[in-house]
Amino acid sequence: MRTPAAALLISLAACGSPGDAPIDGGPLLDAGDGSFRIDKVGTINLIEGSFLGVYALVQDRPELPTPVAIAQVGDCTVFRRPAPALCDPACTDGVCTAPGACTPYAQNASAGRITIGGLRAPLTFVPGAFGYVPEPAPSGDDLFDPGAAITVSAPGDVTPAFSVSLDAPATLEAPFQNLTLRDGVDATVTWTAGAGGAGSIQVALLVGWHGAPPEATMICETADDGSLTIPGALVTALPRASSGLESHPSWILRFDRAVVAAPAGPIEVVAGSQLGLYFTHP
Repeated sequence: MRTPAAALLISLAACGSPGDAPIDGGPLLDAGDGSFRIDKVGTINLIEGSFLGVYALVQDRPELPTPVAIAQVGDCTVFRRPAPALCDPACTDGVCTAPGACTPYAQNASAGRITIGGLRAPLTFVPGAFGYVPEPAPSGDDLFDPGAAITVSAPGDVTPAFSVSLDAPATLEAPFQNLTLRDGVDATVTWTAGAGGAGSIQVALLVGWHGAPPEATMICETADDGSLTIPGALVTALPRASSGLESHPSWILRFDRAVVAAPAGPIEVVAGSQLGLYFTHP
């Protein structure tokens, strides 16, 4: 998998109000290899074809309860969300993380205004009451030119300053696919391979109804060579949904990603081109 160029400029001193420059830029820190992180505290999406394609949220802790990996084969991993613990009385302002222990909900942890460069139109994420708000609101789905150099930077606030760079991917093309998953049987996902097959593709299968956090997720990240075989053993490991209500959307994503090593945890920054993927698991 291609590793995106990424750098984190992080202040270890106190930071000012939103939009202020950091007091001390601090050292350049290694932001990691850009691998998928289930325990992320922040997301910055610049994804064509996605419902949350232009989206940013940075918080002070990972989502609770944090999903855990239960099976992994090759390029694919299955994550399952643990059932919340039981508290009596029930938690009213947080999550029950152990009997009698209520952990407060994650809070927004602004990094100041997030400025995006390299898109077809100017874009800034501005801190708001419920996370970040894009300004101006995007008017379409053509965010970038393939191959464009995208920059994402923030001056620091509660979360220290950072700056990362991404390469805009080419538009993803794939046939309509509605998989019928059978335990123990391999499944194949296809798309039109990228030039040279050296890019990165994510295939995500989400289990659970869209009114609640996913109960389980299969994440496969593989080379952009036009085909992925999901091992039958992982199909067996993927839990069934507990409800027959409308499920979360699943997808195929051609992407470049940087991971910011913020003090509270990783922040995932993604530029991508996404198409829907459908499946049943009788």
